[in-house]
Amino acid sequence: METRFKKDLARSIGETLRKIRVSQSEKITQADIADFAGISTRYYAYLEAGERVPSFEVMLKIAQAYDMSISDFCKHFDNINL
Repeated sequence: METRFKKDLARSIGETLRKIRVSQSEKITQADIADFAGISTRYYAYLEAGERVPSFEVMLKIAQAYDMSISDFCKHFDNINL
């Protein structure tokens, strides 16, 4: 059984991932990020939908997909609401 914290964390991460993706100057799809990060499009869609909590390794790959350092990428999560 998932804890309330884990559900809230997944939701907040998902919202933030979506905001990052749609804020890019060029149109980037979930499939684009998933392909670059080496994960399935379905899994990435689950992440944005707040249905999964990504591992640190996956977060690193997603940061690389956006051509961001992990520290710059993590700044997007500073105000995460739990």
